[in-house]
Amino acid sequence: MHNLASLLMQMEKIESELNTRLSNLQDRTVQGTANDGLVKVTGDIWFNIKDITIDRAKLAEQPFDLATLEAVIAQAVNDAIGKARTLLRTEVGGVFGGKVPPEFAGFFGRSGANGE
Repeated sequence: MHNLASLLMQMEKIESELNTRLSNLQDRTVQGTANDGLVKVTGDIWFNIKDITIDRAKLAEQPFDLATLEAVIAQAVNDAIGKARTLLRTEVGGVFGGKVPPEFAGFFGRSGANGE
């Protein structure tokens, strides 16, 4: 019975630490870029895109067809999402001794289960 109480206390401590870390990240943003800064994307740690900026001067220097520009935008969005995942993986992994539990692996991308 003593072990169960100890385990429950440890779980409460982990939950509290995790909630604190996530709360501290609430207003953090990440920025993804593509094609040498032609496209910049700002998002939050929950993978919500807040802003997409296209550098018109760079666009004028080297015009892109629509399909190529769309691909560059997708690259910048994926870069921002990757940075958000890395930030979350670092914070959540810190609570669990540097490793993200397998239950969270899908949330952090393919490498989430290894804590990488």
